[in-house]
Amino acid sequence: MDGVSHWIWDGMATKQTLTPEDWIKAAFKLLTSAGPKAIRVDYLCKELGVTKGSFYWHFEDLAALRAAMVEHWRRIATSDVIASMVSPELSPRDLFIRFIEDILHVPTRDYGGPMTEVAIRHWAAGDEAVQTVVRDADTERLAFLTLQMRGAGLTGPEARSRATLIYATLVGLKQLTGEPALPRMDIPGFVDAMLRPSPASAAAAQAALLASATTERVPEPEPELEIQ
Repeated sequence: MDGVSHWIWDGMATKQTLTPEDWIKAAFKLLTSAGPKAIRVDYLCKELGVTKGSFYWHFEDLAALRAAMVEHWRRIATSDVIASMVSPELSPRDLFIRFIEDILHVPTRDYGGPMTEVAIRHWAAGDEAVQTVVRDADTERLAFLTLQMRGAGLTGPEARSRATLIYATLVGLKQLTGEPALPRMDIPGFVDAMLRPSPASAAAAQAALLASATTERVPEPEPELEIQ
């Protein structure tokens, strides 16, 4: 087989065996290990052992790959996780526990390891397009948590505040993933604390309940008899 025929055959085989997700996974590994500047076509080709022609078979340019990376991350680490929570069998407590654990343990081995989201947030600090996607993911997650807090009985600003605290804790835990010496967080205990009404809310709820009960017990006045 001559050189030209070998190049053509090799290119066709690569196009058939590699997928866009293979390139995305390789790019995440470079991002996590060496930062966003390492996401280069030549580095990716070296990582996958292919030529540049294979890259351009799947992506128009490097910008297209980078856009695909962050959208892929948003889908598997946010949209897919939220979609998996839609189950009438999950109590509010179980839902929050599962949500936190799923976000913390999104499959990352093929995407650069457990520090993938940390690397994406660092990338977003210097890239407006990435920052937009990260902000959208944060908004989607926080809106979901707030909705679930309201479903658990908390209302108004308190539901939003508790959801924000849970999410801030979740982001912080992701940042500390690389600190194995830290003790494992008691997620069920944390969720129980977040779902417990504050004293002011509990008092207000009790007062409303008592007022409602009192109103129900007050008999309607009997009509006055007319004196002839």
